[in-house]
Amino acid sequence: SSWPPGHPPGGLFLENYMASLQTPRRITALDAVNIMLANIGESPVTVLGPTAKPTAQKAEAKLAEESIRIQSGDYNSFRSVRLELEPSPSTGIIELPESIISWHPVDESMWDTLTEQDGKLYDTTRNSEVFTHKVAVEAVLARPFESLSQKARWYITCSAAISFSNTEQPGGAYLRVTTEILQEAERAFEAADRRLRKGGMRLHNPFIKRMRGRR
Repeated sequence: SSWPPGHPPGGLFLENYMASLQTPRRITALDAVNIMLANIGESPVTVLGPTAKPTAQKAEAKLAEESIRIQSGDYNSFRSVRLELEPSPSTGIIELPESIISWHPVDESMWDTLTEQDGKLYDTTRNSEVFTHKVAVEAVLARPFESLSQKARWYITCSAAISFSNTEQPGGAYLRVTTEILQEAERAFEAADRRLRKGGMRLHNPFIKRMRGRR
């Protein structure tokens, strides 16, 4: 069901889809989806996943897309981790984890020779995807929405809400999350992000950086 422009039921606003003042908590994925639904004038849902109504499923997918897009940015908040990738004992192939957003070899001598093909490491010098030893990489791994900081969640939610309403309701008759709110959320997140110590991944080789925006 939908609400008349500017009149969600009971005079509720976006805050009512999140924690109340009496029971403070972080924004959940369900909160985020309901904010996105409110932004196109639709009533909230109580569950996510395949049993949710179609627009809620679309909103959940858009939230995941925006989360990956923002986590792929050059932010200190999404720290790199060192991974020791081992070749398969039978094939010598090194498969990259599905959750990797960006990576580069720890060994700088491999920066210009190691790349990726079809989700596997590939040595351009040898023209081969077969390795006989482990390869150490620094990588940024995609994190679940609810493991992120509150400021990151709010920024992602606002960005997803704007993008979702632009697709589902270009006129914006029910708009609750505005461009101004998105910009404020972005500024708050970036201010918090700047206070973090820069990690090694922020010095990544631009020729190796990869993004998996399709997830």
